[in-house]
Amino acid sequence: MLLYTGSIELCPLIGGLFCWCEMDRPKGKDAAVFLERWDNTYRDIDAKTELLKDYGITLRQARGWADTIRHEGIADGEEDKLVVNLPKVKLREYKPQPVTGDEESAILHASDGHGGKITKSFNDDVYKDRMWKMFESAMVIVNLHRNMYPIRKLYIINTGDNLQGENPHQGSVIGDVSMGARNQIKKLVAPMWNNVIGSFKQEFEEVQFDGFPGNHAHDKLAPETSRGDLYLYDALEGGIGKQDGISINTHEEWAGILNISGYRLFCFHGDGMPAPAGVPFFALDKKLKSWYMQYGGFQYAFSGHFHKQATNEVSNKLEHFMCASLVSDDEWALKKLGISSSPSQSIYGLHPQRGVTWRYNLTVDDKFLPGKQA
Repeated sequence: MLLYTGSIELCPLIGGLFCWCEMDRPKGKDAAVFLERWDNTYRDIDAKTELLKDYGITLRQARGWADTIRHEGIADGEEDKLVVNLPKVKLREYKPQPVTGDEESAILHASDGHGGKITKSFNDDVYKDRMWKMFESAMVIVNLHRNMYPIRKLYIINTGDNLQGENPHQGSVIGDVSMGARNQIKKLVAPMWNNVIGSFKQEFEEVQFDGFPGNHAHDKLAPETSRGDLYLYDALEGGIGKQDGISINTHEEWAGILNISGYRLFCFHGDGMPAPAGVPFFALDKKLKSWYMQYGGFQYAFSGHFHKQATNEVSNKLEHFMCASLVSDDEWALKKLGISSSPSQSIYGLHPQRGVTWRYNLTVDDKFLPGKQA
């Protein structure tokens, strides 16, 4: 399992190149030496431990250095030179293992990453770590199932709120965000999703990303298309979306239908419903039944917004999957819903005849694993 941390060029809508800086990191030839050593530590714990000891840094710092060096495209003696028109990144080709059984597809449901938000247990570094942990946890599940049948295609359903934004009415006040909305996209969320999608492509024959807008990074008086999530998806479409075998689909409407293996999936964020007494499950059920009629029927619904993982059988023809968040100790969830759920994302298996056959919550932080009681 390889992690892709390549550089991309942003579309003119966002502008600029992805980059972030680390203090005291290697430069020039020293950067090339560090990056080569880092790449050679893949799956070699001893070599990785030795590298961290030699440089006197943590694993998180090492990842940050490697990301920064790759994004700046450093060449010998040219670390300060602006890099433009980056060449197309060469990804390792996925080679499926021979296995019998009916082929299934994997569906990764991601939502409410809130990059740029700050709580007592969540910041930009934690966001990056949890995104990588999501990738690693997903691949553990997929590889276990690949022992029984092939899984060649990954669908990523993103139901929005990838960044915190800067709207003070949504909790984005000074001290609770690390940077403005534009930089949340440019310096944090877009490069992170770029790297994660590129890493997934090295593990699947095809990766399809479908992005839907959330309510964060948007003002009520602004046009519907002026949402931070849509800017993010545009950036990904102009970057990693140009790679063969990767498709980035941006959905500008508040909801939409995906057709996967003949099954209709209704995808939406989930905002706009009053929640005076916790997650409004009854209101969601009522709305989903109305939308079921309005949109001509669908077997599954995917949503987020409430920072809580849940599965609900709305009827014998419809099942609703709600994704949690990457954020922990979120004051909004505590005040509005009375809970602060464990950070997680979700993954599903879809059989062409049997529909959704398996589902898992993906661990994104081992600190939130359930503890044993005496």
